[in-house]
Amino acid sequence: MPVSTFLKWGWILATVVDVSGQTRRWVLGLISAGHFFSHFVMLALPPLFLLVKPELDVSWTALGAVVSAFAATTAIGQIPAGILVDRYGARLILIGGMGVMSICLLLAGFTSGYWELFFLFGIAGIGNSVFHPADFSILAAKLDDSIFGRAVSIHSFMGYLGWAGASLVMLPLAHLTDWRTALSIVGIVGTIVTVVMLSRSSYLDDGKGVTNIPVGGKSANLSIRDNLAVMFSLPLVMMSLFYLLTAMATAGIMSFSIVANVTLYDVEKDFAGGILTAHLVALSGGVLIGGWLADQTERHNLVASIGVLAMAGAVLALAFGGGLLVVMVAGMLLSGLFYGISSPSRDLLTRKSAPEGSAGVAFGFTSTGMSIGNFIGPILFGWIMDLDQPQLYYILLAIAIAVSVITVVFTRQRSVSSA
Repeated sequence: MPVSTFLKWGWILATVVDVSGQTRRWVLGLISAGHFFSHFVMLALPPLFLLVKPELDVSWTALGAVVSAFAATTAIGQIPAGILVDRYGARLILIGGMGVMSICLLLAGFTSGYWELFFLFGIAGIGNSVFHPADFSILAAKLDDSIFGRAVSIHSFMGYLGWAGASLVMLPLAHLTDWRTALSIVGIVGTIVTVVMLSRSSYLDDGKGVTNIPVGGKSANLSIRDNLAVMFSLPLVMMSLFYLLTAMATAGIMSFSIVANVTLYDVEKDFAGGILTAHLVALSGGVLIGGWLADQTERHNLVASIGVLAMAGAVLALAFGGGLLVVMVAGMLLSGLFYGISSPSRDLLTRKSAPEGSAGVAFGFTSTGMSIGNFIGPILFGWIMDLDQPQLYYILLAIAIAVSVITVVFTRQRSVSSA
């Protein structure tokens, strides 16, 4: 997908949801382009597993470990990235992370063995760690509460569209060239986006020292002790666990649903890849619905809970579909749709839990939960697939999703009781 296309998408979506002003549209266009690329890279390798496995002669677990290495270094880097964003501003940190990811994907096309690929994806994860703390800090500085839910939905939409784009593009591109060249092309596109961000970097200024409003007369640059107090407050701990469990499940779906559906439903791998793409497109559409809902209600706990419970039901249906193609298609589409609907409310719950001047730390901490889930998911579900248990794979996915609701309900009850 050309760089200009997803920059344009961010601009168009900003117009559709009535985000007025050229500056705001540029902000959303640039951030959305970066978030698209971040998610694209997360799913750049799994569609190629069926090509990479025989050539490198490794197990499914080993391939899942490459994706997990990316998630692990993302998790390690997110809290430091959030602290740096709150102290020094998001602009250069975001652009630097984008550049690191791009270079790593470019070099991945020149690897000759498994461990080189593993190392490069691990470094790319460090670059990826900056996106959530930097993006949300910029959005919080530039946008007011009346449109924040819809703005977050655009941000999430473009990220999920990145997943869909990777699922749609990577395997055909690898067939047209080879899997290494496909990865290098992704790196080249990312480099172009980095250059565009650098040339328009003024739109990414989150006003460090201006918008980080002092709280109670104190500096908004929080001390290490203050940062720890913010991160380990009950609402943020609960939201971090919520991110962890749902991310573990979504990473499992993205990494191995193609393999599982080929086994359970006896479909061709290209068709299974197309269904995964449809799942991600449905997720992208769901997040726009969820953004509208988030701006219409204060019951964000309820919206997030219903969304993930419905997703759990759809995934469970995949385990007991009896080989029926209609069950596979419906389960994959509905699981994506419902998760997308829950996402903006989840992000607003995190923002509500963050004191002024600590958006970077708050989103860095909760996104660390997401990255830990992304780390666990591919290894755990790769191990299940090595056991040749695709039905158990879907059952465990559904359980992880359903259990995540407990964290949201707990947070709601504690908030009500303390009010």
